[in-house]
Formats: sequence, structure tokens, C-alpha cells
Amino acid sequence: MAKIGLVVRAGVQEAISLGKKLVTWAKENNHEILIEEESAKALGLSAPGITPSVIATSCDPVVALGGDGTLIGVGRYVTGKPPVMLGVNFGRLGFLTEIAPNELFGTLKTVMSGTAQFGSRHMLHCSVTRKGKNIFSMQAVNDAVIHKGVFDKLMEVELSVDNHKVTSIRCDGVIISTPTGSTAYSLSAGGPIVAPTLPVVLLTPICSHSLTHRPLVLSNESTLSLTVPKYDGEVALSIDGQEGIKIEIGDIVDIKKSPNSVIFVRSPSQTYFEILRRKLNWGVTGS
Repeated sequence: MAKIGLVVRAGVQEAISLGKKLVTWAKENNHEILIEEESAKALGLSAPGITPSVIATSCDPVVALGGDGTLIGVGRYVTGKPPVMLGVNFGRLGFLTEIAPNELFGTLKTVMSGTAQFGSRHMLHCSVTRKGKNIFSMQAVNDAVIHKGVFDKLMEVELSVDNHKVTSIRCDGVIISTPTGSTAYSLSAGGPIVAPTLPVVLLTPICSHSLTHRPLVLSNESTLSLTVPKYDGEVALSIDGQEGIKIEIGDIVDIKKSPNSVIFVRSPSQTYFEILRRKLNWGVTGS
């Protein structure tokens, strides 16, 4: 008997309908199912106190019905032995939620039998040190972003790698992403598309006020340290676009490879490059 975790994107009626079918299927097949609290409310059920972190650390597999953000919101909390995460895409892009709604139950059966195709992705560990004290720590599946306030002027971000000063970047912000996140915010800021299994980390400036500050691809065994030495506007650190903290002058943001990883179920019907071509029209020439 498996303990299935379920997260559903509220407000998407098709996802809610499929979630109800999954609850019924789990009961009929004698599988325990834990439903994240907000998802349970969307399904008209009760699941008090079941958070994404509970789902990520006590269930295997984990089913996410929504977009990539729904899946990432759970994956960020994985520690220790990672659960198999099965994402069903009801969003617009869906690079991680590769499974189509009509493939859910067939794919779930392959997961249970151990015959599904999997992809392992590393995460980032992000921490903030203020006056010698750690005040924030969190993992990121896609990216960590240091950014200014909406109406504030350009800021300067100092970058060091493994305690060696690299450069100062005058910009709107800096994106540090995993290869998984290379097709997210980093891509829109001019960063490269990186194969998701490569052992690297990407640094992409946001609207850098210099033509020489181009995206960097670094080893994920390195530690990136970033700080804003002086600034009179607002600065924040965002994790996967979902969590974050305000940054003060002199805070040190350290980003390195997390000891934890996430395992996603791969689509049985399409490759990574087919997803790129279909979602982004990547490599498609005009007729």
C-alpha cells in the first residue's frame, strides 16, 4: 500500500475534478492518500494541518495537479530520500508537469510498479546572514532572485564565488538558477537553456547596465555569495517566485547546491527536446 500525496491548484475546475477521481481511485485500490490543506478545501474535504512540507516528507508518490508552480511548491520541501513526484499539467507551459490529464492513472500504475521513467534534478540551498547570524534558509527548485523594488533605481550587487570576488553588477536584480530553472525566469532575462541533468548553476543579471555583464554558467559545487553594499531602495530575495525575505544593506546571500534533490516522473510520450519545441517553438524555423 502506498501513501499518495495530493496537491491541487485551486480555481482550476478540471484539476479539481481529476483530484476527486484520484481520491476515489486511491480508496478503491487500498492506497492511503494525504491531501494538502488548501487542496482539500478546493475538493470539499477536510485535511487540517497538512502542509506542503508534510506532503513532501511523508508521502511517496506525490501527485500535483496544476502547473509547474504547484509541483515546485511541494518539491522545495523535500529532504532525505526524495519521493517520486508526478506532475499533471493544467498550466500554460509545464516543463516539469509533463503528464497529460488523460495519462495520470496509467502513469501512476507504472510508478507503483517501478517501471516509470524518472528524472532527478538538484536543488539550491539559499541562506541569508545578517550581522553574523543566519536569519533565513530555504531550498529552491528553480531559482533564487535578488531584486529591487518596482519603482526603485538600479542597484549594485557584489558577487563572490568560493570567497573570490568576481564582479559588481549594476542591475535591476540577479537570478541564480538550477538547470531546471533555466527555462523559467532566467530564460526571459536572456539566460541560456541548459540541459536539466548538468551539474551547473546559472547566474543571469536582470537588465544589467553594462554590455559586458553576460550570464554565467558555474559549477554547482561552488558557493555563490551576493551582497548589496549600499542602496536606498527596497531589496528582496525571492525563492521560486513563491517565498522570500527582505534584504538589508550588508546582508550576505549564500547560494550553493542543496544536499537534497527532487525526482520527477517523465512523460512516456515526449522527450525534453520535444517539450522545448512544443512549449517554446524552440528550434522551429519558418516555412
